[in-house]
Amino acid sequence: MYPPKFGYIRVASLDEAVKVLETDENAKILAGGQSLMPMLKFRLVRPSYLVDINRVSNLSYISIESDKIRIGALVRHHQVEVNRDLWKIYPALLETAVQIGDPQIRNLGTMAGSLAHADPAADWPATLIALRASVKILGPSGTREVPVEDFITGPFTTALGKGEVISEIVIPRFSGNIKSSYVKLERKAGDFAVVGVAVTLRLSSEDYVEDASIGITAAGPRPFRARETEKALIGRKLTDDVIEEAAERAMKESSPISDIRGSAEYKRAMVKVITRRAIKNALLR
Repeated sequence: MYPPKFGYIRVASLDEAVKVLETDENAKILAGGQSLMPMLKFRLVRPSYLVDINRVSNLSYISIESDKIRIGALVRHHQVEVNRDLWKIYPALLETAVQIGDPQIRNLGTMAGSLAHADPAADWPATLIALRASVKILGPSGTREVPVEDFITGPFTTALGKGEVISEIVIPRFSGNIKSSYVKLERKAGDFAVVGVAVTLRLSSEDYVEDASIGITAAGPRPFRARETEKALIGRKLTDDVIEEAAERAMKESSPISDIRGSAEYKRAMVKVITRRAIKNALLR
């Protein structure tokens, strides 16, 4: 199908983009366009303007600092996929990036764009929730920061207000013995997740779990943090029985729907399987 007619504006700064978005609530940001273009072709969205931010300088950075990692709004999936420094810190980031779409999509699509699109089966939200990341938002009133867990409010809806745009993603760096993993079940390579589970663990010197974060995607109306599952892990050694109990809790916390990727019952069962795998994969780090 052909997309509807729309105007096109190329901006030189995010401040300029904010001004356009503030004056026209039907304008849409264009970064990688890997989610937006299909929606245009199916006429699911009818923007008045596409606001192209690809020429904005200094938005394609991955800044690794002592206490956090900052990822600019134009960082492509592929940039994360090939960053070996990130692998040493959080392997889950690279595991997520490499499983998104195909090489063409990863070369164009952005992490920020994926969050703004807020597909309930997207990969990045689960991993960023497990890493307790936040989204830095620029708007008419200045900047604010929202945890990824709260940023996505429902299917294809976010906390972005009128005139607001994502400027960067901030991921805290945890101290101690940190393990992370992202495991995805998909029907075929490059497909959206049937179920995706991200795990971050901090282990003591005696291998007890001091802290845990678990993000799950494609198992509810929005990606979520499985807090009851985390409670089953914290303060305990990760024996097979403990892992099995946590996986069972994850299954009970999920609320998937039936669709072309499987029935709700099947997906719920797969949450248990994939959670178990993600925890065990993290321990192999």
